[in-house]
Amino acid sequence: MRDIEKWILRTVPQDKCLHALAGVLIFGAAHFISWQVGIAVVLVAGIAKELVDHLTGGDVSVWDVAATLSGGLLGLLCFAR
Repeated sequence: MRDIEKWILRTVPQDKCLHALAGVLIFGAAHFISWQVGIAVVLVAGIAKELVDHLTGGDVSVWDVAATLSGGLLGLLCFAR
């Protein structure tokens, strides 16, 4: 494994990677209306997931919302290329 891959695995928790991946996928599905709608849907989905976590006794974190949104922004970056 390369050094950069090892660094990423040590630095970024798997949970945050999954949130970012979900953000990319949600943006990919919603950006066909417009990129603004895509980002808004990603943000709403991230907040809704944390609300569900709060109501079901899960671990609530603003960083999870930030990771989901970062995935949406990554999707936007790929879209805008």
